[in-house]
Amino acid sequence: MDRVRVGIALYNAGRYLAAHEPLEALWLEAPAGERDDCLQGLIQASAAVYKSRRGNDKGAAGLAGSAPEYLTDCAVVDVDALRAWLERLAADPGVGRGQEPPELRLDGEALGIDDLSPAAVVAAAEAVAAAEDDDLLERAGDYAARDVAEGETTSPFVTLTMDYINDPTPVVRQRLEEHVDRRRTRASDVEGLFE
Repeated sequence: MDRVRVGIALYNAGRYLAAHEPLEALWLEAPAGERDDCLQGLIQASAAVYKSRRGNDKGAAGLAGSAPEYLTDCAVVDVDALRAWLERLAADPGVGRGQEPPELRLDGEALGIDDLSPAAVVAAAEAVAAAEDDDLLERAGDYAARDVAEGETTSPFVTLTMDYINDPTPVVRQRLEEHVDRRRTRASDVEGLFE
């Protein structure tokens, strides 16, 4: 369920391209014929919103037209508002540029990045870094993963990575970059000392 939480939190944070990463990985793990239609619908919905935001009206309308059918039997994710929004998007692709898509709710809760566990924040960082080809976020996510593995779940890397996923402004990015540079410098300072 953690990857579903990550995907929904990324979607709700407006990181639509990244949102499909953990959902698709989970969907692909299931044997063909046993794959969850709800996951497929969420993947297509995320892609439809992303394409719409990028001006790809034809791609957005096509995905928005097929996603609602996959979303008919979602048990834990409330998708009624999403299905209605996707149907409007399929009929008029301009809807995606003029209206925000509805939030997704998991078991009644609209998840945000702040609602994720430290390990899930690391997974979210990996998804965003891969989707946006963001080397800084990839390095920060690696440091956050190491800290989480060592029990340091409130490390600056976990916190700043979460902040950056929520608010990718230049100020937050600069703070994250400064922490990454300090950590890299500290690691290189001790390399080879005991060889």
